[in-house]
Amino acid sequence: MHPETISPRTTRTGIFLVLGTALLHTGISLANTMVMATSDRVRELAVLRLVGATKWQVLRLVGAEALLVVTVGGVLGALVAALNLAGMWSALRLLSVRASVEVPWASLAAALGACAVLAVTSALAAAAVSLRRRAVEVAGVRE
Repeated sequence: MHPETISPRTTRTGIFLVLGTALLHTGISLANTMVMATSDRVRELAVLRLVGATKWQVLRLVGAEALLVVTVGGVLGALVAALNLAGMWSALRLLSVRASVEVPWASLAAALGACAVLAVTSALAAAAVSLRRRAVEVAGVRE
């Protein structure tokens, strides 16, 4: 196909397909990481139950930790993007090209919100499954 025959609609569709695939894999990776991290902490969650925390308190703690992880990830991602954009902006200035940086706040908020929902859901599901067993049995298990 010659570059002249590629329509803007085709290009846009191709970009969305690549972006969709990348976001799907990122979501799977995020969910997998949160499930594994929560599953590795089964003994800690059992000890919390043994010292008097209710199941709901433990689940709230796990949910808050997942939100903290997403927040830290979002801040670090923004810093990396800002450094990358600063480098590109500087390179364009060397070429005497004036460029403005436009941040798509709505898209960023939607992506961060989706990550938060996915992370909290994954972590809570893993924690809820681990809290089904008696805390005394789990706390005594050697790693």
